Amino acid sequence: MTEDAGRCSELMTLRGLSTLLYEMGRTFDNLSSTRLATEEFLRTNNPKVLGSRNDFTLLSDLKDAANYALTHARHAIDFAYLCGINAQMTRTAAIEPGKIRTSSNIVVHTALGDYVPPVPKEQELSRVIHLALAESDPRKAASTVFVTIARSQPFGDGNKRSALLLANGLLLHRGYPGMLSVPVEDAGRQEFNAKLSAWYLQGDKAIIAWLSAWNQHRGR
Repeated sequence: MTEDAGRCSELMTLRGLSTLLYEMGRTFDNLSSTRLATEEFLRTNNPKVLGSRNDFTLLSDLKDAANYALTHARHAIDFAYLCGINAQMTRTAAIEPGKIRTSSNIVVHTALGDYVPPVPKEQELSRVIHLALAESDPRKAASTVFVTIARSQPFGDGNKRSALLLANGLLLHRGYPGMLSVPVEDAGRQEFNAKLSAWYLQGDKAIIAWLSAWNQHRGR
């Protein structure tokens, strides 16, 4: 990644980063604070601008993980990078942040039923990231690596957050100026969750093209 590529990225602006953290926080973890409050918190680190203690701990984790993802994106995007992102979430994620699961000890509740992910394999996750780096379409690459890592649930918690931050680190690494986010509006959020559920339980890949198109429509 060149310095010029990093400077022109939407993620390197306060507004861009606050939008990403707000949208992922709201859709993945029911963040109740507004986007403007999220931006103000990132700017000042003042918890009083947020709506609750839960929002403060969630956004503190997201801020730390995003800072790691953006800072290290200039280096290798690999399995260690993914673990490093998750390791920053010390307040709201796994008991052992950054450590890959070694047993089938989690259940993911989806719109279509419960999903029990198999024990993740480092080699498979590394292969997924490698393929994303080789994909010619950056937005498709980011969408694919996000949903694939999210489905594998490599950590005890914070998996979608970690996967989305890695996807954005990949975009930054490749010099792509936009970002990959998720919808917060009711209709878009419901469709996203439905398609993600179908991907988890049925292997339906429609979520990849849908998420890529949704971000393209948003000018990303």
